[in-house]
Order: sequence, then structure tokens, then C-alpha cells
Amino acid sequence: MYDFLPSAECATDLDASRFQDLADSLAHISNASAEAIPELAGLVQPVIARIRKGERLSCMAFGEYFELTDALIDDDSTTALQAAQRLSAVPSRANELSIFFRGAPETKLLDACIDRRLGDEAAQFAPLAPDAAAEFPDRLREGLRLLEAGYPELATEIRTIVHEVVLSQAPKGASMEFDGASHYQFWGLLFLNPNHHETRLAVAEVMAHEAGHSLLFGLMRTEPLVRNPDTERFTSPLRMDPRPMDGIFHATFVSARMALAMETLAQSGVLSDAERTEALTAADKDRKNFQSGISVIHEHGDLTDTGATIMLNAENWIAQKHR
Repeated sequence: MYDFLPSAECATDLDASRFQDLADSLAHISNASAEAIPELAGLVQPVIARIRKGERLSCMAFGEYFELTDALIDDDSTTALQAAQRLSAVPSRANELSIFFRGAPETKLLDACIDRRLGDEAAQFAPLAPDAAAEFPDRLREGLRLLEAGYPELATEIRTIVHEVVLSQAPKGASMEFDGASHYQFWGLLFLNPNHHETRLAVAEVMAHEAGHSLLFGLMRTEPLVRNPDTERFTSPLRMDPRPMDGIFHATFVSARMALAMETLAQSGVLSDAERTEALTAADKDRKNFQSGISVIHEHGDLTDTGATIMLNAENWIAQKHR
């Protein structure tokens, strides 16, 4: 079962399981649709074969999969076939981290997939011209190199889970501005806002944060984390607006993961004196956010066995002294 500390081996297994699940579900869809939509099998079978051979696909494969399944549920064979056609053309993901700018010509297909799946929610990820944040890709890589030097196991876990980053910003006039985001329908993808994360240490922390969300998405293979209905809202440690319990769970867990990253880097000897002070200050804030979140979970949370185990392991780590 899952342990709180990062594990490159577990991340590799989790990534493989996500693709295995995708291939299994596509095989079921192909068989179930054979009579009603015979063209579908011809489109998805090659995708299944690619995955079975060990090929790893761009995050768009998961977005188009959800588009396909929603269309089939709605008995919309035209939209289903369109999604299957796009799915059949999804490229392999790169071995190294791919960094894209939202709205750039080379991101056109990914942007379209995001817009279809996220609907109105996609508007919060506004286009960002490359020259508006030309230095950020280097800073992002520098932050990952910092983790590789100071906490290699976490760095490897992140690189195993996260393969595509879309740089974006909040739209003009937005009342709230995101600094990072991830979504369960796009395995391997993160959104980052270059208007934040001005140092390599800040990048390291946000990568630990957002990859922590992705990790939780992957750990929800067989059951959710919480049973609370989404209609219930509670105070969140990382958001100004009230959130469902699932959001509280995520925010609480990633707060512990951020504290872990900052405290480990502070002890690693790879930071300057100023960076070490900054890391410990950030860790103190992360720990306070965890305590805020866990108190809400203890009072109102209805956790599944998976969720309870994950959170207990995080809570046990927080209870220890690490500096």
C-alpha cells in the first residue's frame, strides 16, 4: 500500500497502471461497440496495441478517452468516432519534460483537447505568449535540477508522473489567479503560471505541490478518496473559496508533500543560506496549512479505506520532527 515518502518505483508502477487501465477500458469499449459502431474498433485497436507494447502516449490520449466515453454514454456515435479518430492520432510523449505555451501554434491540438474537456473551466487558463515568459522554461528545469540534487527520489517521482507542462495565466479581470493546476482527465499534465514561482526554490515547491495532486489522481484507481458529496463545502487551507471534501483532502495532502520537499532541501546542503531560510519559512506555512486541513477532515471527512490510509501516512509524517 502507498507510503507517504516519494518512491520512484511506485511512481513507475502507477504510471504503467494508468496506461494499462486505459488500454483495458478501450478494449472493453471496442468489444461493446462492435455491432453498433463497427468503425470504432479499427480506430482504437491500434492505440491499444501501442500501449500494450509499452508505448506511453501524450496526455491528450486520456482527454480524448474521456471525450469518447462521454459521447458513448450520450449515444452520440458521431462525436464518439471523432474522438476515436483524434485518439488514434495522439503522439507518443517525449522522454524529457515537454513545456508548452497555451495559445502557441504548436500547442493547437492540445489546447483544443483541453477546451473540449474542461469547457468553461478552460477559460481560467488564458493564452500566454512565449516572449511574455521566455525565461521560465529554463527556471522550471533549474527547479527540477535542484530537486535532483537535493531530493533525487522526489525528483524522479515527479519526472515519472509529469511529462507535459502547459504555461498559462489567468484571464484579464480574473478575481482569482491560479499558480498551478492539474486535472484527473489529463494524466501527466500540469498547468503552471509563470507570473508566480520567481525562483528555482519556488519552482521546486510548486512541482512537489502539483505532482502531489497528480499522484492522488493515480491512487484513485479502484475507489475515491472521500465519500462526502460534492455539494458539501468546507474551508480549504489553500483556497479562499469553500471547497468540497475531495478538494480539502487534496490540499491537505499536498501541503504535507510541500513541507517534505522544503525541509528535505533545507537539510540537503544544496541551498544557499538565504534559500534555506526561505525553504524553512515555506515549510512552516505548509505545516500550518496541513493542520488547518486535517482538522476539517477529522471533523467532517468521510474517507474511504484508500483515502484514510493515504492521509494517516501523511499525518504520521507531519507528527515527526524533521529538522
